[in-house]
Amino acid sequence: MHKKQQRWRSRKTRFFLQISRHKPRYYSSQVRSLILAVLLFFLSVGGVLFTTHVWASTAIVLTPQQPLQLVEQGKMLYQNRQFESALKVWEQVAAAFAARDDKLNQAMALSNLSLTAQQLGKWEQAKQAIATSLNILQTQPETSAKLQILSSTLDIQGQLQLAVGESQAALATWQQAAEIYQNIGNQNGAIRSQINQAQAMQDLGLYPRACKTLLKALELEHQKCQITKEQLQTLKERISNKKDSFSLDILALRSLGNVLRFVSQLEQSQMVLLTAGQLAQQSGDSQNFAAIYLSLGNIARALAIRKIQLETPRQQAVLTESLDCMQAAITANAAQLYQQATTCYRQAELSISSEIKRQAQLNRFSLLVQTQQWSEVPKLLSDIQTSFNNLPASHSTVYAEIKFAQSLMCLQSRLSENSSNNLSPILQLCSFTKNPPTSIGAKSLESATIPSWAKIGQILQTALNQAQQLGDKQAQADVRGYLGGIYQQMGKLAQAQQLTEQALQQKSAFNNSSITYLWQWQLGRIYQTQQDQKSALQAYTLAYETLQSLRQDLVGINPEIQFTFRDSVEPVYRELVNLLLQPVGSQQINQTEISQENLQKARDVIEALQLAELTNFFREACVTSQPQPIDQLDPNAAVIYSVILPNRLALILSRPQKPLKYHATPLVSDSQPGKTGEVERVFDDMFTSLNPYISDSNSLRAREILYEWLIRPVEAELQKDNVKTLVFVLDGVLRGVPMSALYDHQNQKYLIEKYNLALSPGLQLLYSRSLSPNKLQTLAGGLAEARQGFSKLPGVEEEVRDIAEIVPTEVLLNQEFTRKRIKEQIDNVPFPIVHLATHGQFSSQVENTFLLTWDGRINVKELDELLQARDRPGRSPLELLILSACQTAAGDQRAVLGLAGVAVRSGARSTLATLWSVQDESTVELMNKFYSELNQPGVTKAVALRTAQLFLLRSPKYRHPYYWAPFVLVGNWL
Repeated sequence: MHKKQQRWRSRKTRFFLQISRHKPRYYSSQVRSLILAVLLFFLSVGGVLFTTHVWASTAIVLTPQQPLQLVEQGKMLYQNRQFESALKVWEQVAAAFAARDDKLNQAMALSNLSLTAQQLGKWEQAKQAIATSLNILQTQPETSAKLQILSSTLDIQGQLQLAVGESQAALATWQQAAEIYQNIGNQNGAIRSQINQAQAMQDLGLYPRACKTLLKALELEHQKCQITKEQLQTLKERISNKKDSFSLDILALRSLGNVLRFVSQLEQSQMVLLTAGQLAQQSGDSQNFAAIYLSLGNIARALAIRKIQLETPRQQAVLTESLDCMQAAITANAAQLYQQATTCYRQAELSISSEIKRQAQLNRFSLLVQTQQWSEVPKLLSDIQTSFNNLPASHSTVYAEIKFAQSLMCLQSRLSENSSNNLSPILQLCSFTKNPPTSIGAKSLESATIPSWAKIGQILQTALNQAQQLGDKQAQADVRGYLGGIYQQMGKLAQAQQLTEQALQQKSAFNNSSITYLWQWQLGRIYQTQQDQKSALQAYTLAYETLQSLRQDLVGINPEIQFTFRDSVEPVYRELVNLLLQPVGSQQINQTEISQENLQKARDVIEALQLAELTNFFREACVTSQPQPIDQLDPNAAVIYSVILPNRLALILSRPQKPLKYHATPLVSDSQPGKTGEVERVFDDMFTSLNPYISDSNSLRAREILYEWLIRPVEAELQKDNVKTLVFVLDGVLRGVPMSALYDHQNQKYLIEKYNLALSPGLQLLYSRSLSPNKLQTLAGGLAEARQGFSKLPGVEEEVRDIAEIVPTEVLLNQEFTRKRIKEQIDNVPFPIVHLATHGQFSSQVENTFLLTWDGRINVKELDELLQARDRPGRSPLELLILSACQTAAGDQRAVLGLAGVAVRSGARSTLATLWSVQDESTVELMNKFYSELNQPGVTKAVALRTAQLFLLRSPKYRHPYYWAPFVLVGNWL
């Protein structure tokens, strides 16, 4: 790159010398356009892309020697980062061209002046210069020269708008610039504007849209936010063969990698970033390379967090070796990934860009706090504090200070070890790993200069002053919210309330909700601490409504603050339910006198939580159906909602044409906030008792406890109303409970002996149409042979053969059971039933939820593509999806979320699946009985499944719940 620039500068000098021999009268429009095009090429290649955003500089239209010399001087000073001197030179250039009445070149100079002023944080001067430039350009005729200067000027204006927090305006400006670039045939300019648009979209939380914009800029298929290895390899080869715009393509790839991380496509994100890194290394693009190190550190950290979410404490690994930053660590454990993130951040800190360096330092500091590597904290803390000295105010600076303050808040909360439930929600964003003891403990940090709560408040006050200086209303609101959190921790509730209310008042002026819910939640907790339950309920309700409005794009919640759904979104729903189900003025948690209005609201919130969890599971909106009243579905059914609260298990019973009924069972809480250890302990005991080869006199105890919790409190109402079917909307670990195995000790009966049973993620997911009994045409496929490390399933062949004898069946077995053949069959015939007897796994992580085929795996997110033929006009829906050999992921207590995800994503009215993989012979018998019953007139799916389960229960060989209890019906039970 350096040699290319030297050759170009030599040619450019000769060109300028030739031009300077001519007098001004020879500056025809053709010559001006030629010079303009040459200089645009120079400026797009020559070093202006040195920050995290794409910045464009305008070109000039040449006049005699003196202004030209000033232009060259101004460009050289800018490129050498001598911005104060460059600013003075551009002021002289603008004045010189104004004196000559050379409007186009005056506009060019003013645009470059604005660009330079932005580097110094002189926002008013930058705004005035760009506005004057645009006003001048509006008066000029529509020549090619004018349009090229206008498009570049708009690029600079968009950058200015983004820097002062006007992301929506920046997006519109860059869209206008892109249109002009396209019209004048400047492809590089159009690509640059698309990359910039994607940055503005990310600031607005529009990640899927940003992703598609970047894919389009890279000339890739952009209907969906994804990229394959094959597409990436082809793209890499195409970029490598390019002679220009190398940096732009690398930058587009890096931006795409960042967006893929935000939408939880972590493996794809890492793959894209590694490719961008290889291209940057190949081309000597050091600035892009440094920024890619930063992004790779972020993806390694995200992968580590996901590993930890799926690991039990005993599986936490101790670091054994360090990983190179440019390495795809497929089999690495969480500790290794955290170390890799640290390595990447350290390398990014070597960047000559102060912004990239500062971001890397801040990310490494928050990682040190999260992983409790206390020995490195004091030195890095000092470096960061120094980096903020004399830093120009900007939107990115304000949020860097917010991020620093948040990490310090997490550190202070760890030092104080305050376990109150009424902490600021900001501290919900703090997560600490369980590490082996280090050489320096948290307490020993007290002797170091760790900022106190008051000092952290001063950092935020500085950020607020800068946001006010910028006129950045959104940033002002967020800083005030954080300041409110600081005062809340200091116990100064009046100031905390005032600042939080101010933050909300400022947020109300903007369309995008961003993290508004966080401040509404914070206000609710402040009111709770003040014992103002009525105001707390109002604040929590607003937070809930904000989250509901964000459900279409939950990942759009302020990406500058990393957090997980379970820590920062789910508690809002639970705490609101807790308030709704708390009798005013009563401390009796088993109090049943809750108003019907509050019970209905609580039921709605529980269902909304179920939907929010699925939206978060897929990282996209997955359900848009309207609520379906139960009495329109089945007058003989009742729905039991459960929600696990800090000190009780709450039940709401919903029956057709009846008032809601509430009951609460007191629980023994864990010492840690938000943990309900008693429910989890009973859950673990229950699964231990489901091993048919272990005999224990207390084997029924856990299932009896669950019956007392979930059924006994409402049993009288169920009997009085002659309820035939129970539908459970379960919460947390309870979703993994095989409800059919709950045991009534008083009557010596399992629950399945008393009721038809079904599970639902909420009635909002149900469809009113039921299976036609005379149309049971089935597509049955499966794997009997061992594939991809999974054991063989010898009973599959018999299972599929028996089904074919009962109902009309198309069979795909072993080598025929491929993704392509399945899709061909579904496209050709509208099977109402699809039966897949194959290994599969349900997990709380979408990427670990899949079904096995002969030639690969079908991920849960791909199910809708596989079954998309159902959406064609006139095609009947998929009534029943049966997965007879799946299991939940080991050690994942929320794995049944994956089952709900499969049920929703498939589009099936009902899904019959297994919570654990069952012995082949018993499954064959159960399925045989199920299809036989379903083939009878008037038999519903829930009745058919219950009959089949009772058939095994009454068999001496399979009476143990292990064989019949894992089969669950999700969705429509009719």
